[in-house]
Amino acid sequence: MTAKKKQQQKTRASRKLRGVTRSSKGPKSRDMCFVIMPFGGYFNAYYESIYIPGVKDAGLEPHRADDLYGPQSIVSDIWEYTKKSRVILADLTGKNPNVFYELGLAHASAKPVVMIAPSMDDVPFDLRALRIIIYDKNAPDWGNDLRDNIKMALKEVLSSPLESVLPTFLKVSAGEGKTTITPERKELLQVKRDLDLVKTELRATQAGGLSSHREVPGPDEAEDLMRLYLKRGLSDRLIISMLAERGVPSGWAQNKLRRLHAEEVVRTAAVRKEQSAVAGTSEDKASAEEPPRKT
Repeated sequence: MTAKKKQQQKTRASRKLRGVTRSSKGPKSRDMCFVIMPFGGYFNAYYESIYIPGVKDAGLEPHRADDLYGPQSIVSDIWEYTKKSRVILADLTGKNPNVFYELGLAHASAKPVVMIAPSMDDVPFDLRALRIIIYDKNAPDWGNDLRDNIKMALKEVLSSPLESVLPTFLKVSAGEGKTTITPERKELLQVKRDLDLVKTELRATQAGGLSSHREVPGPDEAEDLMRLYLKRGLSDRLIISMLAERGVPSGWAQNKLRRLHAEEVVRTAAVRKEQSAVAGTSEDKASAEEPPRKT
C-alpha cells in the first residue's frame, strides 16, 4: 500500500470518528462552517474537543482542510469549501501564513468571519473591528468558555451576517455569488466598522500591560515536563492536571503519556535482554577459564 493511500485511509478514519461524512467532491450542506486553523501540536486536540462541539451547538457542520482528499489542488478544494460555507471560523493563533491566506480568500468572497486569537496582537490592525473571540488558556475552564463563545458568536453572525463582512468586498449592484447591499447601507457599515476599530484600540490602550497572559508550553516542552514528572514518580492524573493548568490539552497529554509508558516498557525490556546476554557471556567465560577438576 502506498503512503498516499495510507494517508487517505487515516483521514477517512479521523473524519468517521468526528462524525464527518462527505464525498471527494466536497460537502453539500448549506449550513457548513469552514474552520481555518493551524494543524499539528495541540491544534488537532482543540479542534476535536472545542471547535467541533461549538460549531455543532450553533447548528452548523464543521469542516477543516484535512477533511479534503482527492486528485485536485488543495487550493481549489479550499476555495470550494470557502464558497460553500455560510460562515468561516478562523484561528489566528501564532499568525500562521496559511491561515491568513485562507482568511484572505474568505474576505474576498464576502463571507462572514468569526476570528479567534489568544491576544489582539495576533490580529492585523485592519481586522480588529470585526468579530473576534479572545481566549486565555490560563483561565479556569477556558476550553468550555471558548466553546460557548464560539456557539454564541456563530449564532449572532447567522442572524446578521453583514456585520462580519468587510464592507470593501460587499457588492452594491446585483451579482451572482456575492453579498449585495444598497450604497447607503455599505457606507453605514464602513462608518460603523471604523468606529468599532477606534473603540477596540482605545480599550487595548487603556488596558495595556495588564494582561495576565502566560505563554503555553509547546508540545516539545510539554513532553520534557512529562518525562521530568514521571521520573519524580508523579501519577498520570496529576501530570495531566498540572499541564492542563498551563494550557496543555488533556486529550493530547493522555495520548502522549501512553506513548511514553509504551516507550519505557520497550526500553526496560531491551535493557533486561542486554543484561541477560551480558550475564550469560560472563558465565560462559568463567566456565571456560575454570580448570578441569581432577577425578
